[in-house]
Amino acid sequence: MNIFPDLSLFAIVAIFVLQYMVVRRFFLRPINAVLEAREQETKTADALYEQAMARLDAATAEMEARLHAAKREAAAIRDRFRAEAAAQRQAIVEKTQEEARRLVAAAEAKLQADVAAARETIAREAEALARMAAEQILERAV
Repeated sequence: MNIFPDLSLFAIVAIFVLQYMVVRRFFLRPINAVLEAREQETKTADALYEQAMARLDAATAEMEARLHAAKREAAAIRDRFRAEAAAQRQAIVEKTQEEARRLVAAAEAKLQADVAAARETIAREAEALARMAAEQILERAV
């Protein structure tokens, strides 16, 4: 039993170290470089995504503010037009009522004149009819 290793052990260790250096140089470094590049790209993409989301949130908030302002402005315009329409409608109603009062007054005046004329005509004709009736009853001129 020999406690000292033979020389083949040194050859195996030398081959192992040489193989490790080759694997590390041609396989592990490129793979690590690719993994680091992917990690960097992922970080960059995440940062761009966060920036884009921040811009989207800002744009959305701005649009909502503009929409709210436009709604307020539209409500003010609508209220103004409603007030103008109500005033115009009231003016038309008042004008129509005044015209109706004038027409009713004119019709009443004409009606009163016609009634007076009809009464006068009836009174004259009644006298004439009464005279005619008296002349026929009495058979002489009255």
